[in-house]
Amino acid sequence: MGCETKDVPATPDPAAVNGGGGEKPRGTTEEDTDKPPVAATCTGAPGSIYALSVKRLGAEEEKLCAYEGSVILIVNGASNCGYTAQYEPLQGLYEKYKETGQKFVVLGFPSDSFNQELADDKEVSEFCTDEYGITFPLFTIGPVIDDTAKNVVAQPVYKWLASQPGMSDPVSWNFEKFLVSKDGKVVKRWARDVVPNEGSDIDNTISAELARSP
Repeated sequence: MGCETKDVPATPDPAAVNGGGGEKPRGTTEEDTDKPPVAATCTGAPGSIYALSVKRLGAEEEKLCAYEGSVILIVNGASNCGYTAQYEPLQGLYEKYKETGQKFVVLGFPSDSFNQELADDKEVSEFCTDEYGITFPLFTIGPVIDDTAKNVVAQPVYKWLASQPGMSDPVSWNFEKFLVSKDGKVVKRWARDVVPNEGSDIDNTISAELARSP
């Protein structure tokens, strides 16, 4: 599949991910993780991504209408994959745009669809915060593809993504990325091996979408 299971180092090397030096990511606590931007009293238009609700890691259901008007990067993560180190540049992009006050968010969907995720939400939460300092929203472990042999269906966000124009091909591995515009349209998709470094096509597309009027 292009991504074999392997042990994840206890202290990832930032240079291996970003192509340069830098400090090690800091550990965080649950309190450091960003909370929903607005109270969950909104209602999304039927059929839109904003009509969906998803359970946060270690928290309650969150309505995705809280992110309406933001550019959203959706990624399916796994803690024991050869691409797991992409969590670091994903956090870097999230911080970059947050620091300038722009409406951009990364939404992470841990998944064991490819048998490379940890046993439960608590382990995933601790791993992502301790090893990568993740503060962008992470949601409960869930399937991102249908598996008829196991009678499993993809979670609603990934059902919605697959229903969008040009996005019907199923997710093929961990760390595929989908970019959703301010007005809730999927504008681009990237494969697992496209690293979301600063200055990458992912970063440039985010910047262009932020500059575009909805």
